[in-house]
Amino acid sequence: MISQICCISPWRELSRLFAVLAAAIVFCGPAYGQNAPTVRVGGVAITGIPDDWTHHHLVFSNPGTEQQAVASGRYEQWRNAVSDSRYVLQQLKKKLTVQGPAAADAAYRGRWISEASGRAEDLPPDAPGSFGHVPIGVNRGPRFVKLGRKGLDPSSDIKKDWNESLGTGTAPTPLAYPAAWSTSGGSTASCTSDFVIFPTGQAGSSSHASLVAYYNLYAGGCSGTVPQVDWAYNTGGTVSLAPTLALSGNQLAFIQTSGTTASLVLLTFPLTPPGTGTLTAPVTPTAVSAANYRNGGAGCASVPCSYTVALSGNPNDTWSSPYYDYGTDSLYVGDSTGKLHKFHPVFQGVPGEVTSSNWPVQLTNTATDTNQVASPVYDPGSGYVFVGTTTSASTTTGGRLYAVNATSGAIHAYSAQLDNQYGIRDAAIIDPYAQKAYVFAGHNPSGNDAVYQFATSFTTGSTPASVSLGSGGTGSNAYQLAGTLDNAYYTSSNSSNPSGNLYVCSTGAAATLYQVAITNGALSASATTGPTISSGSYYGRCSPITEFYNANIQTAGTPATGSVTISSDPSEWSPLPTLTIGSTTYRFVSGAPTAVNQVEIHTGNRFFDTIDTAQNLNAVINANSSQCSDTGCVFTGQAANSKVTSANTFFSATVNLTAISSGAGGDFALNTSNSSDASVTGGNNGVNGTTVAEDLLFLSVYDGVITGCTNSGSDGCVMSFNITTPSSFGTSLAPLGELDVSAPNLGAATGGIVVDNSATNLAGGGESQIYFVTQTSAGTAPCAGVCGVQASQINP
Repeated sequence: MISQICCISPWRELSRLFAVLAAAIVFCGPAYGQNAPTVRVGGVAITGIPDDWTHHHLVFSNPGTEQQAVASGRYEQWRNAVSDSRYVLQQLKKKLTVQGPAAADAAYRGRWISEASGRAEDLPPDAPGSFGHVPIGVNRGPRFVKLGRKGLDPSSDIKKDWNESLGTGTAPTPLAYPAAWSTSGGSTASCTSDFVIFPTGQAGSSSHASLVAYYNLYAGGCSGTVPQVDWAYNTGGTVSLAPTLALSGNQLAFIQTSGTTASLVLLTFPLTPPGTGTLTAPVTPTAVSAANYRNGGAGCASVPCSYTVALSGNPNDTWSSPYYDYGTDSLYVGDSTGKLHKFHPVFQGVPGEVTSSNWPVQLTNTATDTNQVASPVYDPGSGYVFVGTTTSASTTTGGRLYAVNATSGAIHAYSAQLDNQYGIRDAAIIDPYAQKAYVFAGHNPSGNDAVYQFATSFTTGSTPASVSLGSGGTGSNAYQLAGTLDNAYYTSSNSSNPSGNLYVCSTGAAATLYQVAITNGALSASATTGPTISSGSYYGRCSPITEFYNANIQTAGTPATGSVTISSDPSEWSPLPTLTIGSTTYRFVSGAPTAVNQVEIHTGNRFFDTIDTAQNLNAVINANSSQCSDTGCVFTGQAANSKVTSANTFFSATVNLTAISSGAGGDFALNTSNSSDASVTGGNNGVNGTTVAEDLLFLSVYDGVITGCTNSGSDGCVMSFNITTPSSFGTSLAPLGELDVSAPNLGAATGGIVVDNSATNLAGGGESQIYFVTQTSAGTAPCAGVCGVQASQINP
């Protein structure tokens, strides 16, 4: 009887009704750039998809269905997991099934996105889900959204779409992720609503912004200048750590420093671009009191406005980015004196720091721990905040993981020292449903790189599972930053004890990428060695690793060849023939060309000269006037058509065309009045390949040795890897793409990487984009100083 009662949750039948109503609605295709429907869960509304550092550290293995949770005796844990906003956001972005109370909203959203992308397909009538055969999930693959990367050339590099100089002063920390906002959930892109925010690492002043946001992001589809400044603000301090977005998309929480004092700043800005300010002429937000900032800036007389408050005790903060929990409206952040702070309310009331009970919490073990605190992560499953502390080689009190009761501030447990060189510099990865915490150490007491797996219920003195990655780094700034889990882990059918893989970059000389298998929830005894990605001249200095599952990648079509034969009899030219290649049409006209993409067919005796016809077509396709048979066959301003290569012997009326896989889409087509005039074989140019799903890794490294990296002592390299098939991981794994950037002396080349969309539908072929901040103020590539960069996810 207990099981039967548990099966009927309060919202189950309502969700059935909502799903049926959603299926019965007559959909009209929404206008491009319009917001996707709201998804509601846990008392909050999801209107767009934020991506900031926090979403890389609180992750959810597959919780399975409600019936499976009941059968396994884990219904309460299941309900807590599927009711968490970050779980729903994770599933929406990965195009994975949403379980629980948000399922019906997610189904409606999935159908809406289908219509927005011009694909009017119904959800499968028997889509599996927690409510029987009711379509509750977001579609997993290309059935709805056939968008994304176009015509990939396996040999090409990661393509930098744009870069913006953020200044030549100090650089942000290697923990500085940008914060990105995707209007429609990452399945379509918007030139007017999507934006990305970069911390500049520079002191805010009247002549330099501390934060800058850009919109009109996509080089492959947005008009005008790409990108454009959305807003730029002088917030009165230096922002070197990672900001975090509110679910509303128009509020931000971040730590800024002024001298030796760190403050929490809450910022409200206009959600619809453009706002105000530029990098060198920023706007200063109106400073308000906590009472006037209340409820997300409801008391602000104008926008932008901000509320700034120093952390209790006026400490500094070097390594701790603020973690905001959507469900409880609470924020946690560490400081440089070993304390963990809590703020509540934050965006949904009158904000303020909690200073009662044990807050702020002095993290201690056998002696007072005055080492700095890393970034915390709140676990909604256990109710604990997990946070590490830093150390140096001369101390033994730091380098530990703490579990702190998020309500009382009592320290539940702390670990033994995990890293005695630098301590824990990055946040742990927490999986509330599998009840696991993953911690990364660059130099454990045995001198090795190591990955630790804790139960989220661990107690002081308990021994965690661990895997050694070889000798750890001891050089300057050889910090161990966080690795990442793969999509096999997120989709594992064993919901209680998932299987998958963890990927981490070592700090030894040289940096090596490793795979650590997780089988039924347990770490393997040893790691699989992957490619060496930096030189052995330095200890490994890798950025945090970002995993991104793209369900809508379109592979290149098979390069095809075709021949076009044009009749030498002008009496058959009615109408005049046209040749279409990709999106470009070539017209054959009498007399001189009068428009772009026209090919001249000469009069007089040469009019019948089929050699000239072929030669002139060849010249126009390549925009090379030297190939013209007669002067003027290439129109002024004509650009070469990169979608084809053209070969011509000049001894026949045939122009041979060869498609290249990196071209934009389109079949060869010739239109004439006589079908015998043309012979076309082959076909698809690039885009009409197969739509597949790929699991991808992004990271950067100092002094990269991968082919495509410059490999010098002052350079860094951003790279990507395909890990869709984990069993193929090994030392010979080659990157999909590389991009050189200037690197700081002996440090990580970039901060953390965020990805905006799994697909786009921008005219002209916009693609998924990656965003990051470079780490040197004296760099020259890809811009002068510190750079905010967007690069295409083109390879991957």
